[in-house]
Amino acid sequence: MRTSLIIGAGQLGSRHLQGLVKYNGKMEIYVLDPSMDSLKIAQQREKEIIHEHKIIYSQSWDTLPHFFDLVIIATGANVRESITNKLLEKHKVKFLILEKILFQDLGAYQRVHDLLDKYQVTAFVNHPRRMFHSYENLKNSIKTDEQYVYSIIGGNWGLGCNALHFLDLFVYLSGKKIQDINVNSIDDQLVESPRKGFVEFTGTLTGHLEDQSFFSITSLKGTLSSITATICNNEQRFVIQEGGTPQVYELRKENLFKLENREFKIQYQSELTANIAAQLFETAFCSLPTFSDARHTHELFIKSMLEKYNKITGLNSEILPIT
Repeated sequence: MRTSLIIGAGQLGSRHLQGLVKYNGKMEIYVLDPSMDSLKIAQQREKEIIHEHKIIYSQSWDTLPHFFDLVIIATGANVRESITNKLLEKHKVKFLILEKILFQDLGAYQRVHDLLDKYQVTAFVNHPRRMFHSYENLKNSIKTDEQYVYSIIGGNWGLGCNALHFLDLFVYLSGKKIQDINVNSIDDQLVESPRKGFVEFTGTLTGHLEDQSFFSITSLKGTLSSITATICNNEQRFVIQEGGTPQVYELRKENLFKLENREFKIQYQSELTANIAAQLFETAFCSLPTFSDARHTHELFIKSMLEKYNKITGLNSEILPIT
């Protein structure tokens, strides 16, 4: 029987649990969180899904077995390095899924890289848009030998917390790494995060992929509004509306830029985690980016946003308080 562990039973961790119990095959699943309230939420959500797995809820590391086939760390970014360190020092782990933002300071990326290498752990970062069928189909339409302009725009949607999802999406769709990130157009005023102790940003960050494709990611001040993505070159235009009535609109030069549209399907974490587990258990790989692949983008983002944060606050902090 497979043995899995979810560390962090909050909003995201409980959705991972809902997804994991959909895995087709019996599993023993441990859920670890110091908060009884969080464990109760996870338990309530688990009971919404009919399954035959054994679920063990715990507030203590001492109750955990030594070996896990799969571990998902769904804690905040501020404690993720220490949790990863504690996990791997005490337990043998075959596959590890890390939530983003990975870490708040640049030094943690090398330290965790060394830790994963020391304990020979295969680690991935949860950028789930790579698993959306709609984006998989879109990737097949994008010509990887041509430059595009990528754009994301929405209102007050959490630029600090979520921009990395879209940076990773650009990498996935294009097959190219992020080359540079410019934060000069980020607003010079911090926004209070819904999560206590963290901050958020509004404004626009821009940059280039390694083939010089340009990108921009914008979170407008004001009220929350859904995200629209555009991907354009001389011959193709794609407009992806993720919120409201999700749709993909396509205009192609060969069709005289006649508007065509198809449904865009949002796939939630509770629909995806079982697929991640199945891929890992069956092939030892999955659709998510590896830690090594995701690290490059995360480090560029943290470095750029940390410089902006220090400029806004007048601090000289090595910690970017986002999660």
